[in-house]
Amino acid sequence: MPESKRSAFLPVFFAALTVVFGIAVWMRLSAYEAPPIAEPNVERAAAPPMETVEPRSEARYALNDDVVLAEETPEQRRAAASARQQRYNELLRNPPAPAGTTAQPIPAKEPSLLDRVVNPIANALGMNRPAQPQRPQVVAAPPQPRPQPQPRNAEETPRNEPVDREPKPDDDPETDTTPPQLGSAEFVPAQVQDDGETMFAAFVTDNLSGVRSVSGVIASPSGALQGFACQREGQTDRWVSRIKIPRDAAEGLWSVRYLTLSDHANNSVNLNQNTGALPPSASFRVTSSGSDSAAPTLKSVYLERRAMNAGERNTIFVQADDDKSGVSLVSGVFVSPSKKARIGFGCKQGGGGAWECVVAPPACLDCGAWQLEQVQVQDKANNMATFRADNPHVQQTTLEITGDKCDAGPPVLTNLSLEPPVVSNAEGGVIMIRALVSDDACGVASLSGQAVPSAAAGAQRIYFSFDPSPDGQNFSGKIIVPKHAAKGVWAIGWIQALDKGHNLQAYSANDPVISRVTFRVE
Repeated sequence: MPESKRSAFLPVFFAALTVVFGIAVWMRLSAYEAPPIAEPNVERAAAPPMETVEPRSEARYALNDDVVLAEETPEQRRAAASARQQRYNELLRNPPAPAGTTAQPIPAKEPSLLDRVVNPIANALGMNRPAQPQRPQVVAAPPQPRPQPQPRNAEETPRNEPVDREPKPDDDPETDTTPPQLGSAEFVPAQVQDDGETMFAAFVTDNLSGVRSVSGVIASPSGALQGFACQREGQTDRWVSRIKIPRDAAEGLWSVRYLTLSDHANNSVNLNQNTGALPPSASFRVTSSGSDSAAPTLKSVYLERRAMNAGERNTIFVQADDDKSGVSLVSGVFVSPSKKARIGFGCKQGGGGAWECVVAPPACLDCGAWQLEQVQVQDKANNMATFRADNPHVQQTTLEITGDKCDAGPPVLTNLSLEPPVVSNAEGGVIMIRALVSDDACGVASLSGQAVPSAAAGAQRIYFSFDPSPDGQNFSGKIIVPKHAAKGVWAIGWIQALDKGHNLQAYSANDPVISRVTFRVE
């Protein structure tokens, strides 16, 4: 045969031969009858009672412990038939071992000429695809109701229920309604000799606006009081104050009686030793060779003139005695006949052991007998005593004052207004406050007040004062709302009106003239 015809004939011949072998193998496999298949010795899970057999037209799936039934699609049925045929073919090639015997691995056999011819055809027709693993038949238990999460306590709201809660001012990161917090407080050194010096140091922090001031009062074992104010140490949270101990001070344990912390948002807190709000380290011990723990005593009080005209000057003499350190301060107060006005006086040491105190009442005032209300005396060891009307020297001291203009009534606030009604706490703001005040004789001397949040917002307060009025009636002032002030409605807490005769009237938040005057911080 020529070479060209031989080259064209060979591909046709091998193709025909391949088809013939494929048909012969297929007929042999179809005519083969497999022996019965022995099931593996596996313990089956007992089905729940009254469990019915699933119909073949349904497929069962387990999802999160719930059973889902779905109808088989034609594609699923064809895939299942193909899987069964493939498993059938596997069993023909590898018959199962007899029951009770251990399966041994089948050694690999060298493929014959028939295998080398038939396998490519079977692979092309999809007959020799690897068998897919069969899912074991699992009998699903009836679905059980899932337990619901229980509240931690009887008052807690379950998680799946809505919580209706009004947001607190503290929930707002731009609002500061929390006063400063005291971290620690101590005296260095913790023991000092009288006429010496110690230092009070406190660590104070604030959540947002920053600490503005730290001040307090120290009490000695005898009850002597000494005030102090702290300064911030650099850019730290440490606030310090140097405390000078008087000569002949009372020996024993001195401690901080009150400590006041304020921030730039006008929140403040007063920590009291009696309530345990101050640590034991906020105290120091004083040693003294000449300890003075007794306050001065009041010996006598008398006037240079028992009657006088308004606008004149008069002198009151006070004699006080101290057993050790000596008297250092003397002061007192007279109260008007209507109890609406007061006149204070201070004294200086005069000759003969008496303290001389100048009394200078205004030209317009409440005319009549002014009563000595109290006298305070303090020694050099800071021991102090206050004598009031129950003391005979105070009780018998009266001063008769007459004048051309007499005024027994305090000023009257008739109108109050604010502008603007709304400010933002993001940068702070200024609210102009205007007041209309009248006085029947002496004229208004000063006007001041305080603004407070209507809702509970700690101890936040804004103090303000009014500028003097040319006509004596129309006053204006500024309420400076700081940054991070409490959001919500603010009201006027109180207003004090003082006339030139020292008559004082205080209006509270319940008074009609100021009860409806509010502004809002947003």
